Amino acid sequence: ARSMRVAIQGSGVAAAACARRLRATHDVTVFESGRGPGGRMSTRRSDGYQWDHGAQYFSPKTDAFSVAVSEWVEQGWCDAWAGEHCVWSSEGGVSPDPKAASGRTGSY
Repeated sequence: ARSMRVAIQGSGVAAAACARRLRATHDVTVFESGRGPGGRMSTRRSDGYQWDHGAQYFSPKTDAFSVAVSEWVEQGWCDAWAGEHCVWSSEGGVSPDPKAASGRTGSY
């Protein structure tokens, strides 16, 4: 296959997966306009608070995605998360997420 120069706009999960796959045979450059990588998976900070404004975590379900996530952990792009999974509602405030398994592992 012929090697090409490839530009990827954004650094969210889809862009990271695309860049990872293409870099095996192409010269890939990722462009990000935010302060750091992650796209909608990134953490926002303001006035002493921080929050995840997109997907708060993800859990790999396939071997291929698990391999990619292991590489991201090695690169320092994400880390295992052992926090409690919670939900918020205007009626009940913050409460444990009923869909989350207790002692959940494999969330990043």
